[in-house]
Amino acid sequence: MITQLTSDRSAYHVGDSAQLTAVFANGTGVLQPDDVPVQSGQPVTISGLTQNIRYKLVVTNGGQSVSRDLDLIVSYREHMRAIEMPFARAEHAAATLQDGRVIIFGGEDNGSVFPSSVWAFDPGTERFSQIGELATGRVGFVSVTLFDGDVLVAGGLRALTGSPGAELIDGDTGASSSLPNAPQRERVFAAASLLLNGTVLISGGLKGAIPDNTVEIYDPANDTFTLLPGPLQVARAEHTSVRINERRVLIYGGYTVDGQPAPPELYDPVAATSTLLPAAEPGARARHVAHTMIDGGVLILGGVDADDQPVNSILRFDPAASTFSSFASMATPRASFGVGRLVDSRLLIAGGTHSMSGAGTDTTEIVAVDGGRRDGPVMTRTRFLHTVTPLRSGKVLVVGGLDEGRRVIQGAEVFE
Repeated sequence: MITQLTSDRSAYHVGDSAQLTAVFANGTGVLQPDDVPVQSGQPVTISGLTQNIRYKLVVTNGGQSVSRDLDLIVSYREHMRAIEMPFARAEHAAATLQDGRVIIFGGEDNGSVFPSSVWAFDPGTERFSQIGELATGRVGFVSVTLFDGDVLVAGGLRALTGSPGAELIDGDTGASSSLPNAPQRERVFAAASLLLNGTVLISGGLKGAIPDNTVEIYDPANDTFTLLPGPLQVARAEHTSVRINERRVLIYGGYTVDGQPAPPELYDPVAATSTLLPAAEPGARARHVAHTMIDGGVLILGGVDADDQPVNSILRFDPAASTFSSFASMATPRASFGVGRLVDSRLLIAGGTHSMSGAGTDTTEIVAVDGGRRDGPVMTRTRFLHTVTPLRSGKVLVVGGLDEGRRVIQGAEVFE
């Protein structure tokens, strides 16, 4: 009943479209898993391929069915391509709206005050457009995408005196609105995590020039910030915070009051208590990246040591055993870099500073889930304090940053 099921190419790249042609007789055809109706001899276009996929043609005639499989092989080009960007931005944040657009907000540009404009990148047209304004420009703030798609923006150094301490970006429109209540602490370079109950845990940061140990909760149900009675055991700033489950948030690294290494902590937001873990490494680490892997393990990547020297080591935290182990080493020490997960679960590590002098790099690396590492494509320019955001197409958007002369970059690129 089925004569053939073929594709127009032997292999595809992420984001490509494929044309599948089926030839069959005496029945009606459908392609699974998408249940796409098929007519014999008429090509069907499958758009937006992201990873290897098996299509099954099922042809039914009355009570009988026959099928045939076709595997599509999809991979990355592993290439960086420059994208025009009509604004400059560094030390900003990026978030994905519910329609797949990526918004860019906060940070600095080449002006005399922190910019308030919010820009959106449309993956379909690969163009940026301004869609709104924050109540104030900010740097050193926290931003967290909530379960309803809205984005909390809180704290940081603000451009306008007396401006709101926090605001919310609408996940549908990108419009920003000031929150009626301010955070309980003025924080710069704090860390934040979305908890399983929909609230946000905000910890540490600089209060003035001193690392802070307080912890507070933002509740989107009533737009309130509540200081928790139990602080961190070690005051810290420029650390990371990763939710493990409803009773554990991993707090790692950061700058401390006395400059000594900050041991990791597991914070319980329900009991408002913190448990110190044994030090995972002999030295300090700050300005690093923490990333949750698909198996639930947490990677601690790069950063700087107590001498502000970038490091190349990657640690892995095992949530089941609450232990750390060496996972991999990057070829280039990095701080102030970006990380994005690819659709095949590998990590793209891009840019950053690689020396105490603050010199940046245009290199990338790709790390697999088993710790395997290899060089990635060179970016179109040196970047640090930029953002790296996976797109729903499987490609990765890299925006802005500072260049080798510490100038704010007006430009973006796409890993594909």
